Amino acid sequence: MIRALEDSIRHFFEDILKGKLKESDQISGELYGASISLSSSQEGEFDFYLFFPKQVFEKFRKIFLKNITFDESDWCDLAKEMANEIIGHAKLTLKESNSNVEYKLGIPEYLGRVDFSNFKLDKAFTYDFDGDSFRIGYRKNG
Repeated sequence: MIRALEDSIRHFFEDILKGKLKESDQISGELYGASISLSSSQEGEFDFYLFFPKQVFEKFRKIFLKNITFDESDWCDLAKEMANEIIGHAKLTLKESNSNVEYKLGIPEYLGRVDFSNFKLDKAFTYDFDGDSFRIGYRKNG
């Protein structure tokens, strides 16, 4: 699961958004969150949490939506779409390597402005994306 998540993060930010991604220890500033679940018949259910600064949303908007102006209410849709893209790609990767296992992707939820320190995660990955940091982590249920 971890390898699929890391590959999906790299795929989204490097292959789709065409940015530079590097691992980081630091994250700060105002962050916006989204969550989405992924379950498998073998490993159980995991809740994934994604924390992004608005600058990451702006980069996404500039690449895909060009001149459209966004405000905070539009970040809700972007946060959910990014969660769906990243964790959805992980699901596809897992399914390709484990065709006998059933995987189910949940519906993404927007968490708004968040303090990620309030989230107890089993594992988290922090990255720098062209100068802006974000974090993606998960917690296994049950």
